Amino acid sequence: MAGGGLNLMLRALTLGFRFGLSFYIVAFLGLEAAGIYGLAAGAVGVAPAAIGWGLNYFTAREVVGRTPDKVVALVKSRLFVTLVSLTLGSLGLAAFGLATGNFTDPIFLLILVLLWLETIALDLYLPLIGLELATQANVIVFVRSAVWVPVIIVLGIYVPALRTLEALFVAWIVCHLLSLVLMGFFLRRWPVMAELNAPIDRNWIAARLRQSWYIYFSDLGIVGLAFLDRYIVNWILGIGATGVYTFYWSIANALQTMMQTAVVQLALPRLLKSFREPTLDNWQRALRGEIVKTGILATSLAAAIFVAVEIVIRFDPGGRFPHYTGLLALMMIAAVARAGSDLLNTTITSTGRDRYYAITNVAGVAMTLGFGIFFISEFGLIGSGLSALVTATLLVIARAAYVRRVYRLEVAQRQAATAK
Repeated sequence: MAGGGLNLMLRALTLGFRFGLSFYIVAFLGLEAAGIYGLAAGAVGVAPAAIGWGLNYFTAREVVGRTPDKVVALVKSRLFVTLVSLTLGSLGLAAFGLATGNFTDPIFLLILVLLWLETIALDLYLPLIGLELATQANVIVFVRSAVWVPVIIVLGIYVPALRTLEALFVAWIVCHLLSLVLMGFFLRRWPVMAELNAPIDRNWIAARLRQSWYIYFSDLGIVGLAFLDRYIVNWILGIGATGVYTFYWSIANALQTMMQTAVVQLALPRLLKSFREPTLDNWQRALRGEIVKTGILATSLAAAIFVAVEIVIRFDPGGRFPHYTGLLALMMIAAVARAGSDLLNTTITSTGRDRYYAITNVAGVAMTLGFGIFFISEFGLIGSGLSALVTATLLVIARAAYVRRVYRLEVAQRQAATAK
């Protein structure tokens, strides 16, 4: 199978497994467990950005064209920052836990291990992409993110003692460790061991940290948009409501992930290439085509997912799944809007306006926080759907207005340059 086909298949399987995991947790572990899992998954998703300091942006670019020994040395310096940050963060959490009596349940130790592994895994994944080892990188991601899911579902169904979050997290950790072994196999001819004694490049670290602040806030914005709402729900409504929210969020997120894979990521090379042409005619034509494609595909998928989920929930004989038709509808519409917003973000990236890209991501977090607190406080759980929809809609409007402004500016500049 060609690399592109294999990568698409792995992403589809990962998405399908994670989708099924949400139904398994709610059906067999309960809404409270679903809420705890949602908060843990959110922490695991946020950690790489929160202590990544924006450095992976530079690492992924700077490994391109380097020899294996230089790549290993560079990644080692990057991992040094990560390990120091993880160590200090873990010590801080331990001190806070001892002082307040929080984080005493053993499950928190498993979550902490996952935070470490996920952060290190992302630091190793992005350089592989930069080295054009996308197939190997995606196989590694599949092992750590998805292989354990059907295993723990089958074990949980047939072995009641394993229907616990602890068993789920242990399976996740085991597959993380297996993915590191697999990476070692893929890179077995690289001088990894020989370069472990290479000095840490502190000058590179200092220089990149001075440059990475807006990338860092942009990264925080991206993960904040994805995960902040669940913590607001937990704060205002409690862990059971968080379980309901996480269940429906996972359904809506499946649509957004499909759109990222099928449309948004594929649009960037075309938009980048056409933007560099002397005129913007092809860029404008390509953008219009991608907008139409995104609108039709996202709306069709949202309708299909909505109907399928409604059928499953309504006809589930055990009544195991929470039924919130209004919340599902709002979150699916918000997912369609986010697909459009993601495409516009990619469009902004194609123009080289990275700072505006970062600004809108940070603004999105501020809107999520403000709207989330207001709508959830006023309307309860349905308010989380309203918050998601309003935030996504405003981001679409802001990004569309900026893209239109950039287009007019670029056209004027190029016409002026041609006239000289």
